[in-house]
Amino acid sequence: MVLESEFPPDERVEKEIESLQRIGLDVSVAVYTFTKRPEKEHFKGFTIYRKPISKLLYKSSAAILLVPFYCIFWRRFLEALLSREKYDILHIHDLPLSKVGYQLACKHRLKLVCDQHEYYSNWIVRTRHYNTFPGKMIRLLSNWAGYERKYLQKADLVITVEDSLKKIYIENVLVPESRIITLPNTPRGELFNSGSIDPEIVSHYKNNFVLFYAGGLDHIRGIDFVARSVMLLKDEIPAIKFLVAGRENRAFSMAKMISELQAEAVVDFIGWVTLDKLPSYVAASAICVFVPRADNLEINNTIATKIYQYAAMGKPVIVSEARMMKEFVESNRIGFAVHYGNVNEFCDIVRQIYREPGIAAAIKTRAVDIAGRYIWENTSSEFVGWYVKMTSSVC
Repeated sequence: MVLESEFPPDERVEKEIESLQRIGLDVSVAVYTFTKRPEKEHFKGFTIYRKPISKLLYKSSAAILLVPFYCIFWRRFLEALLSREKYDILHIHDLPLSKVGYQLACKHRLKLVCDQHEYYSNWIVRTRHYNTFPGKMIRLLSNWAGYERKYLQKADLVITVEDSLKKIYIENVLVPESRIITLPNTPRGELFNSGSIDPEIVSHYKNNFVLFYAGGLDHIRGIDFVARSVMLLKDEIPAIKFLVAGRENRAFSMAKMISELQAEAVVDFIGWVTLDKLPSYVAASAICVFVPRADNLEINNTIATKIYQYAAMGKPVIVSEARMMKEFVESNRIGFAVHYGNVNEFCDIVRQIYREPGIAAAIKTRAVDIAGRYIWENTSSEFVGWYVKMTSSVC
């Protein structure tokens, strides 16, 4: 597996590896590192190979389709691994290194898996660095849609996160239907359950009415929207608390946002929470939220893993009008959808759940009923089946 990040942690990658280990496969992961982490490490039964990368070389990845330096780094790193170890499958996470993966897979006669964590060509044009002045120039010259079509069509298997995105890849990117599968980013049932709860964390918030968000922190995820709503509710719900866990985007500061809203008394930012602690923070919450802007194709065609996590713990969920998440919580009657930025609408729903405890109780019952359908142990079966087929054909 090839992953453009520090590793661990990465929940999705670790779940995939665990599933492959259970069918007897040996897995190695190639990643870069900015720090002095070991260049070779045995971790949870698999091997991590790391290669140090400079910040300057990393920044050149924004222009990966225009300048070769970042690809050269990865090609040399992976070529060294492939020359001294025997592998059957090259599994590339995300789109950028698909070209390098294809070239090396051809040279070493490997199966190529392209694992798409997002609809990349649609996502990257909205990133903050692609919307600065130099970023816009790079964006104009970088044909991500063409690159996506060219290399995903060459893969032996393409993985996407939802059926609606799978349809887009088939119709727009022209990936053959016979070579693409859906692997939703659902939680592990063995972790997201009542037996995984730390009572000290739950006890810490027992006197609060907690709204909880976990995940990436940036300007498009509705964090400030929720914080502004909570500020309006603090007088009528004195115990209200907006609890935020996650990593900040380089361009987003939780401290700055809290200061600007003068929300220090009602917003708690606890930073990154390890996955094993996350069920406890969800359990300590009255409502869980994810209310991103719903103004692009990708957000309307995916269900964030946090929605499945919240549901697995039986908590009421408030989402924005992002199509698939809205449909999921409303059709299963486990939460509510609001229009992004509509503070009054959001506050009305919070008041309703606060004043009528029976709403949360009914949602918990319904969430328990559907939980088994949306856990990794069940939703990963097609992924595992494909790997069984691919490794059998190699043997």
